[in-house]
Amino acid sequence: MSAYYEINANILPQVRLVDKAVLEPPYVHRRRKTDEYILYIMKKGTLYLKENGQDYELREGDVILLDPDFTHQGNKASNCEFFYVHFRHSQIRRRREDAAFWPRCLKVRSESLQEDNGSWRRYQDCWLKFPKVTHLKTGPRYLKVAALLENAMERNCDQMENYKVSCACRIMEAMVEIAREAVSQNTLPQVTGMPGSYRKVHELLNYLNVHYREPVSSRTIEEAFACNFDHLNRVFKKNVGKTIFVYLNELRIYHARELIATASMKMAAVAYRVGFEDESYFSKVFKKYTGVSPAYYEKYMVQGETGQKKPG
Repeated sequence: MSAYYEINANILPQVRLVDKAVLEPPYVHRRRKTDEYILYIMKKGTLYLKENGQDYELREGDVILLDPDFTHQGNKASNCEFFYVHFRHSQIRRRREDAAFWPRCLKVRSESLQEDNGSWRRYQDCWLKFPKVTHLKTGPRYLKVAALLENAMERNCDQMENYKVSCACRIMEAMVEIAREAVSQNTLPQVTGMPGSYRKVHELLNYLNVHYREPVSSRTIEEAFACNFDHLNRVFKKNVGKTIFVYLNELRIYHARELIATASMKMAAVAYRVGFEDESYFSKVFKKYTGVSPAYYEKYMVQGETGQKKPG
């Protein structure tokens, strides 16, 4: 089973160095054992490395986290370019994958896409599952990670107050993106029964969470996801437990309750902010999902609210 690292993402890494390196033959990566973690993200070429008896050939898009517990060295000349990050972290631990590791990661993603993003509880379990070795496909995520690393390099050089904090924020964000890509590559293609549709369910959950304020119809969903709405709706219900528009209405009412509780707005404005153009229809849907009208909720229930759950 492969190794991975659990990293408490509530704590920023202490970044000593972040930069790019270019290696050309006859250079062979020197043998060393450090007192810090080293993250390599390949840009081009091939880097030949050995760590703890394991050989690695790292090419464009490959990522490896070198461990301070082990010696690493080059095993032949390399011609390549890569980003590198030297860092320490107060809460990081090495683990071994078991057979249920990736299904658990997929379950965490599904729950995250449906959870209450306004709750402090979300910070109670923020352990990042970071792969020992993974690959970033050339595309939007790779470009985002590269841009974050470039920005971290700039932040690490400006040396104004708190520049290390600013740099570390970019590094942690890049690590989150890398970990997310690892989950996508190791789980969604292996889901039994229409893996492409299953991937679309996750993409659709994210789409609804971002675009719930906008007009959303079966046609807009078909255009956005290039698939038949009825088919996607069946797969969505199978995996989420409710239809697309039930989830969307629950999501909108959740945000409406949040606005009523925290902002002084007219109900027509609340309705519009959460995706309803008609106030009377908003009131009807609100009562269907909460049991009371928006006006009653505002007058009698807001002060008693102790927490809300997002649909799901």
